[in-house]
Parts: sequence; structure tokens; C-alpha cells
Amino acid sequence: MLDRASEAALGRVVDQLRKLFEVDLVCIALYGSGADEDFAVGLSDLNLAIVLERVTAEHLRRLHVHLPKWHKLGVATPLVLDRPWLECARDVFPMELLDIRAQHRILYGEQVFAALAIDSRHLRYQAEYEARGKLLRLRALYAEVGKSRKRLEALMRDSVATFVAIMRCVLRLRGAAVPRGAAAVVAQVEEQCGVAFPSIRRLIDAKRGAQPLERSLEELFERYLDEVERLVDVVDQIEPGATAIPG
Repeated sequence: MLDRASEAALGRVVDQLRKLFEVDLVCIALYGSGADEDFAVGLSDLNLAIVLERVTAEHLRRLHVHLPKWHKLGVATPLVLDRPWLECARDVFPMELLDIRAQHRILYGEQVFAALAIDSRHLRYQAEYEARGKLLRLRALYAEVGKSRKRLEALMRDSVATFVAIMRCVLRLRGAAVPRGAAAVVAQVEEQCGVAFPSIRRLIDAKRGAQPLERSLEELFERYLDEVERLVDVVDQIEPGATAIPG
């Protein structure tokens, strides 16, 4: 849940966006941890999706002027979308659009995300693509960080959200309800699939500031890598089928 300072920051940014884009503005949505229970004050960003009638270079130039001061308020660089993009991108970005659809809060304007229809075949394809691609990326980055504890810790903290997003896809593709909060998502996948992900749960706790990571990061990473490989296998076993993904 957001604290008062974050709510106040959002209010200021929304007011400025309404003045910036005027009649071109369709909606402003808060998504990600800020719209869920995973938000950690001082650690989590405020993620915004801005939908316009049609995005132009002029719109982006107007946005550029405000970004430095918004970053100081904890607001990440927003997603800037338009109606044509949303209509045509459902088959190539089903994971991202489903996550926004399932976990967002409209700060201004129309409920454009609630009406998005996603085909499960597209979700199944992207889930495997992302799982296998991010596994390859994780291996390569581990080779790059070497013995740097700081870089290894950052690698694990930064990457774990991607695999939680893939787990949400697993639940949707299996027709299961997706709970709120990353830890609850992992627990639900463990129950549904009969596979344990203790290291991923450990990293989620650390990312939320619940407790520091253990001394032996190398051992934690080895377990983490094994669990990511297990997750790839879980995705691979899901048979694609042509159905709409429920909200």
C-alpha cells in the first residue's frame, strides 16, 4: 500500500500530465507494485502507463522536461501508449498487458485496460520465450559479475520480478486464480505444479526489505538458477490452447 508521500507525488504528476496532454489524454494508470501489496517505501518505483489518442514526438518532448523532477519523487519513466498500439499489441505483449489489466489503478480517464482481450496461445508462446530467454540472460550476466558480491546481489534482486511475472502466466494458462503479491503467486504455483521455489521466495523477501541475504550468495545463486530451470520446464509442459484469458 502506498504511503502518504507517494500518494501526494502521484497527485502532482497526474495534475501535470492533464495539463501537458489535455484533450489527447485518454487515461493514466498506476500499475505494478504500487497498485499492489508489494510496494516498499523507498525501494519500489511508481510505475505509470499513459494512454493517448495518438503518440507523437511532440508529446514525448513535453514529457522529457518533467522526468528529472518526477524521478526524484520516485516515479519511473512512464509507458506512453496510444489506442492503436493497444489494439495491435495484444498478440506480442500479452504478458505485460495482462499484468497491467490484472493489477492497476486508474488515476484519470477511461478504463481502457479492463476491456483488453488476450488469446491464451499468444500468452503461452511469450511465456516460454521469456522464460528461456531470461534464463540465458541470467547465465550470461552471472558470468559477467564474477566475484563481486554487490553485483551478484543486484543481479538476483533485479531479475526475480521477471520470473514471478512468468509464474503469473503459468497460473493464468492453467486456469487458476492469480493472487495478489509476489510471495502468494510463488506459493500458488508451488501448490499447482508440485514444484518448490524456496530461493525465489527468499529473494522476494529480500527485495521487500524483510531481511538481508545470507553470506554465501554463490550458493544462493546456484539454487536460484536451478529453480529458474525448473520454471522453464513447468512452462514447457503447458499445452497451448485457443481460449480467452479471464480477468
